[in-house]
Amino acid sequence: MAAVENERELTSTLNLGLRGIDTPGNVSASELFLQKSDSSIRSMIDEICVSGSQKAMLVIHRGPAQGSRFLLDTDVVSIGRSPESDVFLDDVTVSRKHAQILRSGNEFSISDMHSLNGTYVNSISVTNQLLRMGDEIQIGKFHALFFGNSHIKSLGEK
Repeated sequence: MAAVENERELTSTLNLGLRGIDTPGNVSASELFLQKSDSSIRSMIDEICVSGSQKAMLVIHRGPAQGSRFLLDTDVVSIGRSPESDVFLDDVTVSRKHAQILRSGNEFSISDMHSLNGTYVNSISVTNQLLRMGDEIQIGKFHALFFGNSHIKSLGEK
């Protein structure tokens, strides 16, 4: 009996809270957010996501400041703990100058600015990444959804 218990201990699994990006049967975070949102938020996102639009939006959907929305309508958007940041994320898990979102035409990309905790897109650490509709960006404790470029779907989108 003791041998069986020891074998179970060796084969136990730890759950670190990581979620799969593309789990069959599950709804993506952006689809779930849109389903729960009221019609005014959905229409605002639809307006931003029209083909050829040079605007995008970040929506904090998990963590501190949940529900906050940030319009991305300039060529460079700074993200960080510094009050001078365009997207001000007030938490010690965020570097003062954490990341930037860069616009080139109607495409957006995110670049990590050598932050301490890193920048993640769809749970993958990135230094520079093209953003797609529905991508989940994690900066510190903040989880944001990217809405823009409706013609390009995220790997996390179904």
